[in-house]
Amino acid sequence: MIREIAAIVKKELRQARRDPRFIAPSLIVPFAFLLVYSIMWTTVGGGESFACGLVVQDISPEADDMAGILEDMVSTTNHTWFSIERYELITADSLWRSGDLIGYILIPTGFGANISSGQKAVVTLFIANLNDDIVKNYVHRIEAAVLLYNQGAVSPEFDQSAARVALEETLSLDATPSNIQYVAVVAIILSLIACTITSQAMATASEFETGAIHDLMNSPTSRTAILAGRTLAAIPRSFLSVLIVAPVVYVWMGVAPVGNPFVLIGIMLLTVLSLVPIGELIGMRTRNREQSLLAGVLLTVVGFLAGGGLAPIGLTPMNYRAVIQMIPITHSIGMWTRVWFQDTVSGLVFGTSALLAFWIALSLLVVRQMQKEVERA
Repeated sequence: MIREIAAIVKKELRQARRDPRFIAPSLIVPFAFLLVYSIMWTTVGGGESFACGLVVQDISPEADDMAGILEDMVSTTNHTWFSIERYELITADSLWRSGDLIGYILIPTGFGANISSGQKAVVTLFIANLNDDIVKNYVHRIEAAVLLYNQGAVSPEFDQSAARVALEETLSLDATPSNIQYVAVVAIILSLIACTITSQAMATASEFETGAIHDLMNSPTSRTAILAGRTLAAIPRSFLSVLIVAPVVYVWMGVAPVGNPFVLIGIMLLTVLSLVPIGELIGMRTRNREQSLLAGVLLTVVGFLAGGGLAPIGLTPMNYRAVIQMIPITHSIGMWTRVWFQDTVSGLVFGTSALLAFWIALSLLVVRQMQKEVERA
């Protein structure tokens, strides 16, 4: 069987070398996403519905003035991504800890009395550091509101040495990368995903167009050996896309991995294994190169979006997580970004098990489809 597998690997790699168009989707798709997202973030803004709470425990004109400035500063924008709403303390804290609020601002009891008596009053900001771009924007707005109050938005006092209000900031959870950094890193694994699915779909569809697939499946070579050889050939073919995209992303965006490179390579290998059967199934169903290419790209894009590819880390809605876990791309992206940014192997067991399970289940389905093709012929 080893000789048979080796022969199939050589044949597949020779075919890929003769037709280098298989690499195009793996370059176009990730860079298109990265370019569009970069333009969107820098010119339009980022994120949607990142709500911040406001808790006003003090009943005084000073507290009302401070709250009014905070509300104006946080929510006044040309866009609708930043909002602020008043809550009771227990409600705001609960929503913040559950992730429904990105943070909340507390104006405590005694705020006005401290200012009236000449003591320093304190406004406390509790914010979850789930996404640096959003967090920084919120913190800048809140700091600006406190600065306005101190500079005399209510009464003229411009000497900051005697500032009446101090801002205490409390961050929760580990810091995560900015949206741009995140998308840049995900573009690398996306190139691998696109190359694996589309190139395998095109290779299989090409053999259906020429009729070579039936000669191969009717040969003494076992279906398992055929699939194993085609899977092994997909590994270097798909890794080639990463060798092209990763240096470009590094030069363009300046992001470099923190995690163990061998673990990252292992994640790419698992990704290829779990997605090659999907490419096989697409090629078997379409039986046409152009249609297989289109189907492969569409499936890549849909899987990338549904799998949380553009969602900020940690902000995926709970309602969709059960469905998202059924997509192989979800586990690839999750493990990839976790290792890349945090240099950790915690939490990789579930993702690894899921990708292996997808690989086995889909491979069995491909073998079954091969048998049906032989019977149909």
